[in-house]
Amino acid sequence: MKPVALAFAALMLSLPIIAVAAPVVFEASGASPSDILATVNAFRTFLGANNGVGGSFPDGRREINWDGVPDAFAAPNSFPANFFNFNSPRGVVFFTPGTGFQVSADDSNPTNTPVRFGNIHPVLPQLFSTFSPQRLFTALDSTITEVLFFVPGTHRPATVDGFGAVFTDVNTDDSTRIEYFDVNGELLLSQNVLPGSTNRGSLSFLGVGFDAGERVFLVRITSGNRLLKTPARDVVVMDDFIYGEPQPLP
Repeated sequence: MKPVALAFAALMLSLPIIAVAAPVVFEASGASPSDILATVNAFRTFLGANNGVGGSFPDGRREINWDGVPDAFAAPNSFPANFFNFNSPRGVVFFTPGTGFQVSADDSNPTNTPVRFGNIHPVLPQLFSTFSPQRLFTALDSTITEVLFFVPGTHRPATVDGFGAVFTDVNTDDSTRIEYFDVNGELLLSQNVLPGSTNRGSLSFLGVGFDAGERVFLVRITSGNRLLKTPARDVVVMDDFIYGEPQPLP
């Protein structure tokens, strides 16, 4: 071996080894909330205590279940992309190449709008079910939802150590996925969501946690392979979001 190569090898041997653990995947599907609850709870435990709304914490998690969204921001009305960093600060802002977002109506809304996106098509309530009743979430005119993280209630960009979501009516094993990106735009992981066990109303959960060596800056969700306009395989919408406490970029 040449002297330069020997010197390089000696240098590499002297450097400390930094261990980066593989992402931890939590996934489940079934016909009812009870079929995925244990996995959802395991992901919650992995991330830490629920920090609720507002403030900033060194660890723990945040959750969005959509059910507290007021009627004024639910179907048939559009949903503000920054609602969960402004109205109810939990450190996320949503983006889509579509025309916006919508949260489904509940059964006591003042306009008698049908639940579970029945305002978009009358068959959709038969296709979708909820993990946490009653509201669901979707992008409009696109299957793509992107999630950017911020220190809650601020414009300061942040990263998280994990993100998960509940989906309803995933029928095929390649229609729905979550992609995780770091602050440099590098793909950390792309993972397909498990299909449900029934053709209608199933629930699926995917959550991925990362160690301290990898942080998630952006999440891209593909929910199904059909726009939410007419019932067809595979229209998919979302329920609960669960993610690590947003930590400010250095």
